[in-house]
Amino acid sequence: MKKLFTFLTLICLTAFVSAQSIEDKLVNRLVEYASIYTQSEYDVDEVPSSKCQFGLAVVLADELEMLGAQDVKIDEHAYVYATIKGNMPNAPTLFLSAHLDTSPDGDLKGKTPIPVVHRYKGGNLQISEKLTLLEDRNEFLPAAVGGKVITSDGTTLLGGDDKAGMSVVMTIAETLLKSPNIPHGDVRIIFTPDEEIGNSTKYLTKEKIAADFGLVVDSHGFGRIVVENFNATDFTFTVKTASAGHPGYSSNVPPLNIATNFISQFPEALASYNSSGKDGYLSYYKTKAVSSNEYVVYGRIRSFELNEMKLYKKMLLSWAQETAKQYDLDCVTIINGERNGNSDSIANVTLNMKDSYFNSKEVLKNYPTNYKLIEQAYKMAGVKMRAESGRGGSDACDITYMGIPTYNMFAGSHNEHSNDEWVSSKQMLASYNVALNYIKLMAEHSREEMLNDSLDKRNKKVSRDINIDIDKIFKNINDQYNTYPFSNIK
Repeated sequence: MKKLFTFLTLICLTAFVSAQSIEDKLVNRLVEYASIYTQSEYDVDEVPSSKCQFGLAVVLADELEMLGAQDVKIDEHAYVYATIKGNMPNAPTLFLSAHLDTSPDGDLKGKTPIPVVHRYKGGNLQISEKLTLLEDRNEFLPAAVGGKVITSDGTTLLGGDDKAGMSVVMTIAETLLKSPNIPHGDVRIIFTPDEEIGNSTKYLTKEKIAADFGLVVDSHGFGRIVVENFNATDFTFTVKTASAGHPGYSSNVPPLNIATNFISQFPEALASYNSSGKDGYLSYYKTKAVSSNEYVVYGRIRSFELNEMKLYKKMLLSWAQETAKQYDLDCVTIINGERNGNSDSIANVTLNMKDSYFNSKEVLKNYPTNYKLIEQAYKMAGVKMRAESGRGGSDACDITYMGIPTYNMFAGSHNEHSNDEWVSSKQMLASYNVALNYIKLMAEHSREEMLNDSLDKRNKKVSRDINIDIDKIFKNINDQYNTYPFSNIK
């Protein structure tokens, strides 16, 4: 009995040391990657928007080659690709991904984040003299007790978004390459640039990804996995008028006034700042004077439901037409590149609407076995799965609509894009365990089986011409809608 007890103790100790070793690797990688400056930049047409992202791409590619990955490549846009060959030849190919860049919303101004590793025993956590993580304001901080919490020094964001995810992906790559007995199909590793400014999939294709299913490790919270996201349309409303002339003599209405008339029709109840949960929004966020006779309004439409999106688009079109009519201007519309109206006239308004991405749920729901494997992977890791709606886009939804069903899961990071950003080592380890379990479970299924799952449903075209129940959509919205002439929307 004593020998048996000693044997079991050694097994438990070995497992504990192994877990600690993985956790340490995750922390060390995060510190290394976060110490490399990779802030992306707005209003830059090139990808990557900042050349510094190549620096981290080289580090990752070198590490993957050293570990023994195959087909390691950095392309001209700083995408990093690699392959880990599987030992289960009939299994589906899975890709794992994270992004290189840190948010341009944090005002780094070229200053590299300084990662600080704290041993967290509970309670409030002092980051700096001026910055404290309050336990009662950070939902998942208590779950970090007993592990390490990584922050910046408080003067910049950390960049755990998405270098925590990057650390998880790279540590899984190392595990698979150093442990050939773990069953898995081919695994593709992909790191993308410029995710924070919406360009991470600009030069990705289904052929370059070369996988059947995907997992992006780039979500916040603990246990979160994004099972649906907004449908998204971006728009601009541009006013061009004849020269305004001298204000003391000209009778021409300035473009600013016309643009102001347009945006005055936006109900505040639909503004983004009044939206939460499953609410959509129709809102403008920026205006810009191009010249004395040209003014632009920038806005967004977001909704989880396609019928609601259709209504919002019709509302926007109606407002543009009414504005043009009021000022005797031509009205030009550009809908996903299709132009209607006379854009050559000196004075006109132009409404340009472009669909950005769609709700990934419409594709993901057609692969129930894949979702069950995700659920099982969480259960095996002892992590409570929090299936949630994402109020934003991601690599995952774009890639899903390329034809590769892809989920976005938690990486262990919190308070992203801010100086009080933090990452939990225990939660990175949980992310690692879930993803590794998912890889093992997928190896138990054939590629044909997984891809033909509910094929009859998947081949049915999703109708985007859905009847609109206005009363149902707006039953909980501000009374200001009661007087809006919905009958005029055509």
